[in-house]
Amino acid sequence: MTKQQPRQQLDRVPDVIKRNKDLLISQWLQRVNANPELITVSLSNAERRDHVPDLLNEAIAHACGDPISEEERLKAAEHHGTLRYHQGYSVAMLILEAQLLQDVIAECIRDHVFAIDLSHLIPDIAKIADTISAELRESSRTFMKHYEWDMSRLGRRTG
Repeated sequence: MTKQQPRQQLDRVPDVIKRNKDLLISQWLQRVNANPELITVSLSNAERRDHVPDLLNEAIAHACGDPISEEERLKAAEHHGTLRYHQGYSVAMLILEAQLLQDVIAECIRDHVFAIDLSHLIPDIAKIADTISAELRESSRTFMKHYEWDMSRLGRRTG
């Protein structure tokens, strides 16, 4: 009778992201700093990455089914949109930042796919993407409110 090998415990996507969070942030920052459009706005690395650790924590929590405070999520996204507006970003730049984050997450998942429980792969990815998209949507909405307010003030001065 042969002895059966113990099954290796497989991870879920949020486990992989949590374990590789610092590397993900570093890779994202490298791509942001190498992007010709994004580097037109001069920011320190700390200013660029300010929102990413919390966003990844939120994505991990959402994928795990942990409760997320809608008020805190909204407040963080609004802060990010306001900050980027005043730093001189455009909405296209907000979108680009989010795309670069999605890219490094996808590459991290690809690099660890053999350690991931495939029965959770698609739902975990969907929840993580949903979290990033929701943050982008709210950040963009707040960004545009600031833009529209500034334009209305400018119109009153020149009109």
